[in-house]
Amino acid sequence: MKTQKCYKASFNIGNVEVWSSELFLDKESIFMEIEDFKDEIIERIECFSFLDEEEICDILKSAILDLKKYETYTDKSNNFDFFILEKPILKNYKQKNYI
Repeated sequence: MKTQKCYKASFNIGNVEVWSSELFLDKESIFMEIEDFKDEIIERIECFSFLDEEEICDILKSAILDLKKYETYTDKSNNFDFFILEKPILKNYKQKNYI
């Protein structure tokens, strides 16, 4: 069996994962999903933060730029960590049923 690299974005506040993407074979798909779910991400961050929506939008914009450049974003003052995980998965994995 061969392994394939997949990618996933994870947005955390402290030790709490507030949003994560699906697994994708390429990183560009992650950014498309982040754009599609931007409002949901902001809502989830608001549940864990005292920042207003405008401040969260600014942080999210910075995070997206840093994710594209460096695959990570950390805002120490607000304890936000946004990053891309690289996960190996088995390619062409076939599950066998044993009776």
